[in-house]
Amino acid sequence: MQTQPYEVRDGSRLITFDGVLLGAVSSKRPSSPRWSEYHLYRTEGGVYVLEKVGRSTVVHMPGCPEILGDLKRFQEVYPGKDPTEDGWFCETCLLSGYDITSLLVESDRYWATISEEPQQIIEALYRRKDGARSLQRLSLELLEQVAQVDPSVADAYRIEHIS
Repeated sequence: MQTQPYEVRDGSRLITFDGVLLGAVSSKRPSSPRWSEYHLYRTEGGVYVLEKVGRSTVVHMPGCPEILGDLKRFQEVYPGKDPTEDGWFCETCLLSGYDITSLLVESDRYWATISEEPQQIIEALYRRKDGARSLQRLSLELLEQVAQVDPSVADAYRIEHIS
């Protein structure tokens, strides 16, 4: 595989490296205004970089009770598309009249995990709830895809020892 330069975000941090994209998956569906995207890379030095992105096209009216106290989640610039075209208007705001130039668009969210060990990347893909952990569909799809091209990830993913 040919390496190329990549940029990955972790919150407001920017991580740059040369490497290869091992796999990418998305939960985007035409009927959903929010989705997740996962990308797994291996750098030239053999380090794994997992990027998780929470995407959103939901817009809100200023003063919407759904967003009060959490304005940092929103983009400063409206993307220029009427939200009624795809039905991504906040349900609370939907019934209100609105000035399209005042709408607030939810910002995408970025997380990154960096590790030399594939097992730590796999652990970062687990969802934890009430003391249990599980791999969600998107995580499973990514690991199955990457296991086809990276034997280290395949070994760490396919065999788990529990004590």
